[in-house]
Amino acid sequence: MDKPLDHYLRRSAEIVAECAELGREVARMQVRQAALAHERVALLLEEVPAGSAGFDQAERSMISELAAGLHLSRYAAAKMLATGHVLHERFPGARAALEVGDVSLAHVEVVIEAAADIPHDDSSALAEYEAQVVPFAQVESRARTKAFAESVAAAVAPIALTDAHRRAHDDRAVTVTVTDDGVGQATMHATGPAALIHAAYDLLTQEARAIRDAATQESREPGDEGRPGDGRRLDQVRFDRFLLKVLTGRVADDADIVTSLRATVQITVAESTLLGRDERMAELDGRGPMDPDLARRLAAAAFSWERLELDPQGRVVRTSPYRVPEPVRRQLRARDRTCRFPGCRQPARRSQIDHNHDFARGGPTDPCNLACLCETHHALKHPDVDARWRWAAEQRAGGVIVWITPAGVEHTDAPPPRVMFVEMDPLEPRAVA
Repeated sequence: MDKPLDHYLRRSAEIVAECAELGREVARMQVRQAALAHERVALLLEEVPAGSAGFDQAERSMISELAAGLHLSRYAAAKMLATGHVLHERFPGARAALEVGDVSLAHVEVVIEAAADIPHDDSSALAEYEAQVVPFAQVESRARTKAFAESVAAAVAPIALTDAHRRAHDDRAVTVTVTDDGVGQATMHATGPAALIHAAYDLLTQEARAIRDAATQESREPGDEGRPGDGRRLDQVRFDRFLLKVLTGRVADDADIVTSLRATVQITVAESTLLGRDERMAELDGRGPMDPDLARRLAAAAFSWERLELDPQGRVVRTSPYRVPEPVRRQLRARDRTCRFPGCRQPARRSQIDHNHDFARGGPTDPCNLACLCETHHALKHPDVDARWRWAAEQRAGGVIVWITPAGVEHTDAPPPRVMFVEMDPLEPRAVA
């Protein structure tokens, strides 16, 4: 005999709560492990100062000792030691949050990594960075924390981060890795400015979807009912499009399908930076900061762009479009930037527009009732979904979305602030979030 529905939902909520508490316990243990890693590095530095004769050998021995004792790779052992040392030396706020289980070690690692280019002796920038990023990390996923932390780092130390991004541009490359499993596969890696990489990926995705949709439509023509359509997965079509361009130099085999497509990346840049009055970092929406020079070049060639008006917390309150056929959709994409399910990173431009309160039940077509949701998370709240699995989403003031699980547990997702483009006192260049 099936268990009652209320027991199913109650136990489901209890399991999530228990897992969350275990996660907090793990974090409390990890901060102790980080403290021991810091102590081990401190022992090394007391015995053999960095840069002195024999330091490299002593460091190598320390890493190998940890790797052997914990059954870790050399890389994992080195990362554990570095994270523990830097956490205790530079990030007291992140350490305190980890100690009480408010963040995970994975969150702490991205907080540290995003601040790598903030000068070590700039204590005020580091304090400002922690004051903004740690509270954000306590309520957001690791991926969202990474993007936000990179934006804050660019705001509190713009010159250092701009230099780092320009060095990264100089390091652009294409490399190949051959697998060792004997199946004849290899991987090509293209490394370069994030905006250009995402633009290329977006164009390949658009082309692949257009080709698959066209093949599906042809299979539905009268007399072709038995035709299977394209048959390739989206990843396979995307790969085939990529190789077609690289190996043959041809842009398209199906010109009528793909020649009208345009690559899309969504970038935010301050007006003063766009006009060349300053060198504040731009932002690749949902991904992190980018070189202002590249942002200016892309803006000059853009098919369309729009002005964003922000509130004091850096949230979008209105857009002033310059060639916008769908103003409401574009405002939502500017506000949301990604799917609005907690932790989801699907870009808003590849998401669907959802009526939080169903249109068929009287929900208005207005930004206060609309949000960008990816296909997967949009489907969670579809009315045809069984009540045992169906979620609800309610929009509150400021574009805050409250998701409600089938068991009635609430999870809140707030629109991400645009850290770098809030009005600032020129005598005190502090980011506001």
